[in-house]
Amino acid sequence: RIQILFECFLLKGMAWGIKLLCILGLLVSLYALWIEVNVFENPNYVAFCDLHQYISCSKVLTSKYSQGFGVIGDILGEKHFLNMPNCLYGILYYLIYLTLDTVHQNPTVTKLKFTLSASSLVMCLYLGYILAFILRDLCLVCFATYMINVCLAIPAFTNYYNLCQRQLSTKEKRK
Repeated sequence: RIQILFECFLLKGMAWGIKLLCILGLLVSLYALWIEVNVFENPNYVAFCDLHQYISCSKVLTSKYSQGFGVIGDILGEKHFLNMPNCLYGILYYLIYLTLDTVHQNPTVTKLKFTLSASSLVMCLYLGYILAFILRDLCLVCFATYMINVCLAIPAFTNYYNLCQRQLSTKEKRK
């Protein structure tokens, strides 16, 4: 009984941890949007995360790659509605993930969270590459979102793996 109580407490704690990570991701993404808006309104604006010539959120968040991931504008046009700031995609991502985390957990939700997490990690790798090797900068806001996405992916991947194991065991029992 103690083990069941402990597991129940751990699962509830993990659920709150996921919600907390989503809220933190929302706040970081909103701060990124705040930086972008302020730099466009005032080119002399200095964000709190602008610490050095090579540690500058403002420089990264106003680069070509901060909008439409640097490719949507080239493919669909600069005026296309999908060519929006990456931080808006982040806000949308964290809102969807938070919503999925509050609904009844079933195989479909588990698969959606896995797919969202996998795609966010791919984007983190892509944008991290651009940050390090093309822009040659360190964006603390960007790095924070990468870490939040990794932390969200761990339980999503674990839950997906457990779902696959349950489905395999159910198929084997039917044979």
